[in-house]
Amino acid sequence: MNQWLLVVNVGSTSVKTQAFDVSLQSQAVLVADYGDTGHVSLDGLDGCGRVVNEQLGVMDDVAAVLAAVLARWQAWLAATEAVLVAIGHRIVHGADWFETITPINPAVLVRLAELDAYAPLHNPFNRLGVEQTLVRFPDIAQFALFDTAFHRHLPLFAKRYAIPESLSATPAFFRYGFHGLSCQHSLSTAAQWLGVMPSALNLIILHLGGGASATAIRAGLSVDTSMGFSPTEGLMMAGRCGDIDPMILLTLQQQGMTLAELNRVLNHQSGLQGVCGDTDMRRILQHAQAGDAKAQLAIDMFCYRIKKYIGAYCAVLGNVSALVFTGGIGEHAAIIREQIVAGLEPLGFVLDDTANQNLNLKTGGDISGVGSRARVLVIPAAEERVCAGLMLGLLGHDG
Repeated sequence: MNQWLLVVNVGSTSVKTQAFDVSLQSQAVLVADYGDTGHVSLDGLDGCGRVVNEQLGVMDDVAAVLAAVLARWQAWLAATEAVLVAIGHRIVHGADWFETITPINPAVLVRLAELDAYAPLHNPFNRLGVEQTLVRFPDIAQFALFDTAFHRHLPLFAKRYAIPESLSATPAFFRYGFHGLSCQHSLSTAAQWLGVMPSALNLIILHLGGGASATAIRAGLSVDTSMGFSPTEGLMMAGRCGDIDPMILLTLQQQGMTLAELNRVLNHQSGLQGVCGDTDMRRILQHAQAGDAKAQLAIDMFCYRIKKYIGAYCAVLGNVSALVFTGGIGEHAAIIREQIVAGLEPLGFVLDDTANQNLNLKTGGDISGVGSRARVLVIPAAEERVCAGLMLGLLGHDG
């Protein structure tokens, strides 16, 4: 009997879904991308190994797209005669309320609705995925998996903001951190590659994609991370500004900018987009190589801010077992890795240029150079597989 675990990740511009068997091998994947235009494209691989590449035209909202995706999964399950044993939902923000994989029940649904205040750009979409999937698959065990959970036990001195604690009870303003599922995968994979237990590792993990974060791990536990109360803090990203002087926002508000306009600027019109007018690092690199000064500035700013966090986290950790690159940019942009690591030899990081340029993009690998005191690793992200593995563990499967 072919048993599947389905992972659902609903965002503001895409619905990502993937099914795994109980040995954590991918069985089918379906991604609906609708960006800012409303034109929906479906891509993936169905349960019979056939490539999916379709255009669904324009759909009114995320709910309609999600309904179309879930209907495909119902049809695929029927066609393959696979048995769906569990569904996991990736949830961006769990605040201080959730620190591990959580079975979904009516009380949890109430809590999920309350979390909308913590991540209004993300959690409402995540919750919509939960609600629609419960309707489509009412008899299947379903679980919430939180990106904040990995950072749940940050030290208070790293977690607390230097503002009055009484400002807000809900939401509570603390550093929660994100990309936790990605960090968990990087930690466990680095431990396997280096032949040690996760608790023996001090890591700096750079998850570099449309969203970007740096995380410091001491003895297998997150002790600091660049994203904070929201994913907007920290590194420069595709459309997010990252660290910014808060007085800029007050000044813009005094000049008449509304809250909605501020939100759009901070989360969609800043970062790479704000500096060079593009969010795709592949195109930005091409433009820079062709002499585009704004594109080169965006690259230099992106790498410089990451380099500063690496230095800070080296100070926090004392000694570092490995520097880990993951995420779309971290895995695929060799020139970005080169620019970030350049000059970090005094901190113990040396790159092997040949290994960096000839990296196996599917498996990643060790790109450390001769004399590097710490390893430099590229680990392909696999958050969905992490979700499936956590479900298997809770259900009592070996995985």
